Amino acid sequence: MINFYFFPFTFMAARQVKTLSCFFNHLNILDVYDGGVLPEPMAGLAAKGALTRVCLDKEKLASAEQKVRAYLDWAAIHKGNEKNLRALIRENVFFKDDSGVAAIRAGIRNRAVSRDPNMTTVRDSNDSLVFLKLADIHDRESQDIQAALDALDQEKAALFAELKGDGDMSLSVDHTHPPEPGQAMTEKRINAWLETAVDAKLFDQEGIPVLITTSRAVMDEFLTGAGKAINALDIDSIKVHENDCEFIKQRHLKIKAILEQMAKGEQMAQGLTPDPEDDYFEGADQGSVTGRIQIRFFPGFRRVNLTEKNPGGQIGLCLVELNS
Repeated sequence: MINFYFFPFTFMAARQVKTLSCFFNHLNILDVYDGGVLPEPMAGLAAKGALTRVCLDKEKLASAEQKVRAYLDWAAIHKGNEKNLRALIRENVFFKDDSGVAAIRAGIRNRAVSRDPNMTTVRDSNDSLVFLKLADIHDRESQDIQAALDALDQEKAALFAELKGDGDMSLSVDHTHPPEPGQAMTEKRINAWLETAVDAKLFDQEGIPVLITTSRAVMDEFLTGAGKAINALDIDSIKVHENDCEFIKQRHLKIKAILEQMAKGEQMAQGLTPDPEDDYFEGADQGSVTGRIQIRFFPGFRRVNLTEKNPGGQIGLCLVELNS
């Protein structure tokens, strides 16, 4: 049995959901929302049963939330006023105390870049969870900003169409893609996610964990510290389907079967790779797009101590992307 976890993010942007839905029908995600209402488009996935939330310790979540709010309040008040900020830090006991925001901010930075191989030690300061919550806010705001920019582009296109007398002609707007979130703070995201996952005993579950990412930067960074893979597969052009196409369930099952075979240690012979597309989909191209999938399985990972519930101590990493 294998368990799929979205990695190393706690928020799925619309573009990530589109990509992931082409390859998988279900994923698990670390729940930094403490069981509360999920933001869209994650709420829609959860309502359909396509997203399961991995619960985190409520006390640690509450502590992290308090620290995040304190930091955001501090940043909102003092942003752009460096002179007053320096004076405040010198004079205010709150910022000198170990529980203060300045210490929290420094702690997040220092812990996130730490290369300590013993990543299973849960720190009392809970810096990894604080970092994940701040990154979550960053990613959600980035999606909102991009949506606003797209709406503005659409309004401009509509205005020009009206001025040109095109009337109700359908408009085609080339939206600029937002920066890929995994390119920012890549190593920090990976370390914070892994430490939080270990604390949540995610790797104590039955089955082999497979970390699913849409970020090539995350894949590259993970591979630098993962050692030699025991099984690997790269497919640069694989036909997938979207928008609830009738063939999408077949493709989901096929991809899951490939990962299960690899988790058992079976090398990917020609017969295990996806069937020729015309035969597999019986020539039906409606709703299809092409994507890329890259899979690696490792005999454990230096930052994660796996348990006897995971035979062989394996961990998998899978990158999925759309080519269009």
